[in-house]
Amino acid sequence: MPHASPLPPGLIALHGNRTEALADTVLAWLAAHPLAALEPEIVLVQSNGMAEWFKMRMAEQQGVCAAAQVELPARFVWRSYRQILGKHEVPRESPLDKTPMTWRLMRLLPQCLHEPAFAPIANFLRPGEPQRLLQLAERLADLFDQYQIYRADWLAAWEQGEDVLRTPGKPDVPVPEGQLWQPMLWRKVLAELDETERSATRPALLARILEALESGRQPVTPLARRVVVFGMSQMPLALMQFLSSIARHSQVLIAVPNPCRFHWADAIDGRELLRQQRRRHADKGGKDLAQIPLEAMHAHAHPLLAAWGRQSRDYVRQLDAFDTSTDTAVQWNWPRVDVFEETDADDLAQAPLLQQVQQRIRDLVPLSEHPALDIPAADDSIVFHRAHGLVRELEVLHDQLLQWLAQPAAGGKAGLAPRDVVVMLPAIEEAAPAIRAVFGQYGRHDARHIPFDIADVGARASSPLVTALQWLLKLPQQRCRLSEICDLLDVPAVAARVGLTADDLPQLTHWMAGAGIRWGLNHAQRAQLGLEACGDPNSAWFGLRRMLLGYASGAAIELQGAGDAQAAQPQARSQAPSQAFAGIEPYDEVGGLTAELAGSLASLLARMLQWWQQAGDAATPFVWAQRFRALLDDFFVAQTDEDQALVSALDTALARWQSACEQAGFEAEIPLEVAQEAWLQALSEPALNQRFRAGGVTFCTLMPMRAIPFEVVCLLGMNDGDYPRRATRVDFDLMAQPGQQRPGDRARRDDDRQLMLDALLSARRRLYISWAGRHVRDNSEQPPSVLVSQLRDYLAQGWQGDEGDLLAQRTWQHPLQPFSRRYFEQASGLSTFAREWHAAHQQAEAQVLPQMATYEPDPEVPLTLARLTDFLRNPARSFLRHRLLVRFEQEDEVVEDDELFTVDGLTAYGLVQQLQQGVRTQLAQADGAVDVPGQVQRNVQRLARAGVLPLAGLGEREAQVLQAQTTPSLQAWQQQMQQWPFAASRQRLLLQQGDLVLDDWIDGLRERDDEITAGDGALAEGFARCWFSLEPRGLLSKERELQASKLLPLYVRSLALSAAGGKTLMGVIARDVIVWVVPLEVEDARRQLLALMQLWLQGQNEPLPLPLRSAVAAANDDLRAAAQAYEGGFMSPGECEDPSWARCFPGREDLIADLRFESLAKQVYGPLHDWLGAHVTTDALPAMQTQGEQA
Repeated sequence: MPHASPLPPGLIALHGNRTEALADTVLAWLAAHPLAALEPEIVLVQSNGMAEWFKMRMAEQQGVCAAAQVELPARFVWRSYRQILGKHEVPRESPLDKTPMTWRLMRLLPQCLHEPAFAPIANFLRPGEPQRLLQLAERLADLFDQYQIYRADWLAAWEQGEDVLRTPGKPDVPVPEGQLWQPMLWRKVLAELDETERSATRPALLARILEALESGRQPVTPLARRVVVFGMSQMPLALMQFLSSIARHSQVLIAVPNPCRFHWADAIDGRELLRQQRRRHADKGGKDLAQIPLEAMHAHAHPLLAAWGRQSRDYVRQLDAFDTSTDTAVQWNWPRVDVFEETDADDLAQAPLLQQVQQRIRDLVPLSEHPALDIPAADDSIVFHRAHGLVRELEVLHDQLLQWLAQPAAGGKAGLAPRDVVVMLPAIEEAAPAIRAVFGQYGRHDARHIPFDIADVGARASSPLVTALQWLLKLPQQRCRLSEICDLLDVPAVAARVGLTADDLPQLTHWMAGAGIRWGLNHAQRAQLGLEACGDPNSAWFGLRRMLLGYASGAAIELQGAGDAQAAQPQARSQAPSQAFAGIEPYDEVGGLTAELAGSLASLLARMLQWWQQAGDAATPFVWAQRFRALLDDFFVAQTDEDQALVSALDTALARWQSACEQAGFEAEIPLEVAQEAWLQALSEPALNQRFRAGGVTFCTLMPMRAIPFEVVCLLGMNDGDYPRRATRVDFDLMAQPGQQRPGDRARRDDDRQLMLDALLSARRRLYISWAGRHVRDNSEQPPSVLVSQLRDYLAQGWQGDEGDLLAQRTWQHPLQPFSRRYFEQASGLSTFAREWHAAHQQAEAQVLPQMATYEPDPEVPLTLARLTDFLRNPARSFLRHRLLVRFEQEDEVVEDDELFTVDGLTAYGLVQQLQQGVRTQLAQADGAVDVPGQVQRNVQRLARAGVLPLAGLGEREAQVLQAQTTPSLQAWQQQMQQWPFAASRQRLLLQQGDLVLDDWIDGLRERDDEITAGDGALAEGFARCWFSLEPRGLLSKERELQASKLLPLYVRSLALSAAGGKTLMGVIARDVIVWVVPLEVEDARRQLLALMQLWLQGQNEPLPLPLRSAVAAANDDLRAAAQAYEGGFMSPGECEDPSWARCFPGREDLIADLRFESLAKQVYGPLHDWLGAHVTTDALPAMQTQGEQA
């Protein structure tokens, strides 16, 4: 390794149009003139991407990247200030940095609002909205920070009491009347600083530094012997002045990305502000562009350079004033200071279009001097793709990348690798979910997997830990829904803190939903939201108490039995309460070794309630910092290195915030909204340690100073209005006032134009541009960004295609859907690697359906009545489930977040069924008569305590409705059980037809000592045995007639009982009627059952067109009702909406297409109508009786 050599001081600016050449030149100089061992090389960059690229390039060239201190200019400059003047003269941080300035303004602004000059901003600050004060303070701090960098002369004048806007070479302009508060506010800020602090502001320090260096004064601490400034396309004038001054003591190398090797600065308006005597580069062809009017400039300059290059122009021309490269190069024996490509235009005649465009920019070739060149259609170095939205753009890009990555190395170039591709978008955080969805859909073992990384997405948008923290910081305003609590527990750091694993969450979620948790922490938290009337039911604390009580005591039971002693004391019996401790209904599913999950939930809720109580009180920054640290400790345990880094960053941000508030003297109490925003903002600040170019395709935002060379540069989302991005300057920014612009000023739209130029120049093989060229709704044409239009216009005027229009050859319009047939038609020119869609368009294969083997019944697995009934209810669903093993139902348990306001039909069915089963069990266990209304009332009260019913008055109304719906049927049940007091033995049904066997047992039979007559006319006979069923549904229509479709289970059961013999009566007690069924003749019943068995066997080989309601109506010759039942109507869903029927028979035309529907309906359900007319009678339910009437 060469020994360290003395480094002559001075400044050299290296200009070049290719970043690789600049880097190689700088690295070669560093290798030839090494520093001492362990002495770091100082490299200043402006973005993390350029930092990563330079370090990798250094490692490639030198074998290792060591002792390279790559950092942002601001940090280096402040450290150098302290080295030049001494640490005692310069504080560690500027007293007027953005963060301390923000909190200084937070303290000063409320004191100033009573002054007349501050009326414009006083109107912005509204009482009760402290966030507005913070927003204003942050914007003002940022604005004053920009003033310190770009308008130090203004601040100097304001400090002297002169309310003017100074412009070099022009007379001073008074500050506009509505903005006079800005000079006044600046003076108030300075008035709080002592002399030492005033001298430590950046403008004052720069003046002292320049004076000290120009006077020949030696730095207190030696400066870095060499400083490299690399890849910056924009630099403030103050930084140029500083670098020029330290060149007396240090060797300063500035690597300037300059798109053109000739003098081009005068090709853009505003050139009169940059009249430098010194020009680094020669005029092309001896033409002085400064003497050419701007309206005639198109004939002498490159149009894209003139349209997009303002920012580079300002930088290059300002740098010319400090450029001593020619003299310094002679002293250093530097071979050349311009490292532009030397490829001749004639050598590029056969080069790809992209290289030709870059050469025209390099050589400042106007359109009028373009040679007439034909570009072959196979040239895809610049391509344009139009799609229907961002997701389609990403899908198209994925296919294009797969095609390019599959191409082998050719022409002396290595094959393309994923790390050679960068994809830039205007708003990366909005696009990140779509990127993950498209590029993350294939696993690593799939050949279509493309590794990718998303840069520039802050932790606030991507980290689950930070997302959970943000939710907790807004806890006082949260409804605390069950799904939100589940999401909180799904964060590994939170789950680890309360002792949960990933496998525990489904069980705990099931328990929380079953315990009635829907929203809210407790009554007090709901009251803070203004919802005190909702009380405690369905809150998290309500559910937790149910779970803990259920674990401790088990299910609620009756404190008193229902024996003979109670029969003598009906009043006492009716008031016997269930086991409800403190009004809590136990949730008895919690038990066993997994019961500790309830303890984890209790720990979480206790921490949340404690934080909720603290979060509502305003406090000083010092107290908030303590609370925030306690919040991190209480809720999070870092599980990964990323989590650990985030927790550390959050703690560091707290320390910096505290320090800034102490420095600003801010000790006022602030609410949580202000404190949490001040804390989390630190996560959004850019840093050089952010991940970039990590090995896969790099997705990033279009960010300034990112002219990093990539083999393929892709620009997505280049829509009109989205790019260039809209400026976000505040109304009171005086730099934006007419006539106040200066060279080097930053502007978002200029930044975006420069980015477009950088992207064009940094692509090496391909430039890929796409936008939403068609509207996703109406397919109307959408224009691209104006910058894309400028590029397309330039290409159309400068070149022509060898087979027609150049742009038409390079512009691809993609269809709306990724499965479009056009992707599989050779003539379309489109292709896709999504092979899943290919089979859908293979007509020959589509006609040959796979043959399914004929179903062979297994005698060892007989058919049961339940399976037969389920088949008749929905033959299509039965076929799909049992033969094809296809289920359309969503199996995931839906978490209910919102409180009930009414009980829908399905919920009411379940509640009535639950009440009937509960009271029926109590009736079966009782030795005597039971107060049915009282039992129903107590069971309804248990439902209310369990949080199943709506809250408050709505719940009381629903409870009354439930009681009215349930009590009559249960009273009728009790009466029938008294009339049929004995349980009969179950009866077996066994039928066989070939290999198909129907084998089942019939339970629920009752007997009595004497016979009772039932049936009408010839069917009337006496019965001593009856089968009973309690039906939670109503069986009557609006016309009070029995609905045949609802009697299907009863019909099948009736056939079974009749076929088994034994003369058994059937009784069904429904919600609205009692149904009696007398048996059929044994042979008739067997014949009909065998027919249904044969139908079931047929239905195992194909989906039969027998939707229940439609077929029952058709069997009764009511085809209109059948059509309406299948297709539905207003407020009446049709059977075709069922996923199984929709898959097999999408419409009624499909249902009746094979002409089997009506014949099958009459064959299967014609006997049902006959049975209904001949064997079924009804009785009314008994009127509700009170306890006294029963007694």
